[in-house]
Amino acid sequence: MELHVLSHRTTFCAAAALACAFLFAWSACEERIHIDTGTSAPHLVVYGYITTDTLRHTIRITRSSDYFSSDKPEGISGAVVSIRHKEEVFPLRESELNPGLYQTEANVAGQVGETYTLHLALDFDGDGQTEIFEAESVLPPASHLDSMTVVPSVFSEQFLEVQIWGRLPEQDENYFSFHLYRNGQLVNDSLRGFSINNDEFLNKKDITGLAVFYLNQNRESNKLTSGDALTFRIEGITHEYATFILNAQAENRGSIPLFSAPPANVGTNIRSLSPASGVRVSGFFTAFSQNRISMIYP
Repeated sequence: MELHVLSHRTTFCAAAALACAFLFAWSACEERIHIDTGTSAPHLVVYGYITTDTLRHTIRITRSSDYFSSDKPEGISGAVVSIRHKEEVFPLRESELNPGLYQTEANVAGQVGETYTLHLALDFDGDGQTEIFEAESVLPPASHLDSMTVVPSVFSEQFLEVQIWGRLPEQDENYFSFHLYRNGQLVNDSLRGFSINNDEFLNKKDITGLAVFYLNQNRESNKLTSGDALTFRIEGITHEYATFILNAQAENRGSIPLFSAPPANVGTNIRSLSPASGVRVSGFFTAFSQNRISMIYP
């Protein structure tokens, strides 16, 4: 049997040759790829909610725009929109100043535990045929808030910690969204800042000094000064709506790692009662309870 032994020099040369061959093959396979980003069929986009507050509840109806478009989504006028609860029907009127924005009367309020159904009819594709869409949501129970305070964070000197006291609803599973206002301006006013939580991490229903926001005092939008008015709002939301927001946040962040699954349309609870029309729909309709508490920063 003949045994061949490579010296260090021979091994290095062989490795270098292999690397060069690989690089040559890689460069030889390089080809310019053209991706067609032409216009796609628009989606009907519906988003809105009804809450326990007595006010004008809003449904927004728009037409989706192309991915690379810088224009705002086009509001869709002429729809017949209502929110139904048992035998009650709350009609929504379109705003004269904001096409595609539909509102109830100012005296409408949702009730905890009740189911609300959004109903809308429109000719989205302009073929002369009316398309019908519906969505429904149960209105979850509200949390009770007793007080709130702001203290220095134990984790970093540059942060202030917003803490709350109160009690969660008695049902087994609850989902919440948290919102903080400073002098009437929403601090977490973007999809990325939307805070979704559930009560799995709490051993009891009592809320005692729960940290709900950390305010970076080196950031102008978070910086507090004496006399600032702070309002914390907690919303009791459905599991389905929590999932919708979390999925939307995931798509907004983009894929990590780079070669993970491609982007996808976020799920919707808006269903077509005219499936033969072929109109594609996105968005969400939900009902939620809310409670709020305020303080003046000393």
